[in-house]
Amino acid sequence: MKLNKKKVVLGMIFAMLAIIFTVLIFPGNTSPVGENGIAKIESLTLGGVKQWIVIRSENIEKPVILLLSGGPGGTEMGRFLKFNKELENYFIVVNWEQRGCGKSYPGIKEKDLMTVQQYVSDIHELTEYLKKKFNKEKIYLLGHSWGTIIGTMAIKEKPENFYAYIGAAQMVNIQETDRYMYNFVLGAAEKNGDKKLSERMRKNGAPPYYGNKILDKYKDFLTNYAQYYMKENPFNEANREWYSLSSFLFLSEYNLIDQIRVLKGIVNTFELIYPQLQNVNFIKQINEIEIPVYYMIGKHDYTSLFIEKYFEILKAPKKELFWFENSAHGEIWTEADKFHDLVINKILPETFKN
Repeated sequence: MKLNKKKVVLGMIFAMLAIIFTVLIFPGNTSPVGENGIAKIESLTLGGVKQWIVIRSENIEKPVILLLSGGPGGTEMGRFLKFNKELENYFIVVNWEQRGCGKSYPGIKEKDLMTVQQYVSDIHELTEYLKKKFNKEKIYLLGHSWGTIIGTMAIKEKPENFYAYIGAAQMVNIQETDRYMYNFVLGAAEKNGDKKLSERMRKNGAPPYYGNKILDKYKDFLTNYAQYYMKENPFNEANREWYSLSSFLFLSEYNLIDQIRVLKGIVNTFELIYPQLQNVNFIKQINEIEIPVYYMIGKHDYTSLFIEKYFEILKAPKKELFWFENSAHGEIWTEADKFHDLVINKILPETFKN
């Protein structure tokens, strides 16, 4: 009888260890799609570093669209999967976990390769892989926030690889954007009696920042801008769920280690890459693009301060700027229906040649 009890206890221990091992190590899963589709989590080597993609579509005959998450260091795969599933009916949707982010966080170990240009090179390598895998001549590129920086650089370097580019919350001039946000939040903090915040910001001084723990300085205005802006400029943002932790952290495609990596990437990759962006000013650097470009901009987004000037001087075979009246930096999620309608019923028919 005692032996049986020992066996039961040992069995329970082994079962618990197996569960823990599965939660920690199993690469996650993505929900299935129809018979003619694809739903796959895949690893591949880009620029000498193992990285991950999640591929989803109802039909593998559709064109490919590669999604570039915001950051640097962040991942928005959960948001794309949750709020933009409609795209899977019309595209082969590829969510890419960039080096140093999410499932691809271990790539940060190769410090010498953590450069903006390396991310652009990764896009080119991934694009070639996707073209070959699905037998496509070209693909679509959709960038959000930081993703629009490397996306714009990629289409400038190799326009022949892309049918069109979609820039959501398009970044234009990093230093001027950051200085605007810093001054706005500092003024709002002083006006509202937030003495601790204003004193800390004055001590930090205006951006840019360099050295260690720069995120501590940037987050003072990056994380406080939205609340102070909305206090002075109230608007009806339809879906604020995209702000939540659950929108990008808790998804079936991640195991527990992945979730930890998501959080580590937000801090550690940001501190490596963001200082490299201080000379980005597309008005001076990239004012001509050889493919159709479409910009999706929230009317209440800080990026709206510079996109009109950039759009005015930009030369492209076709260019359009779409305003999302009830959105800020997350227009493709807060007004997802409008975004999907533009992509599916306007951009796709205008640019896709089968």
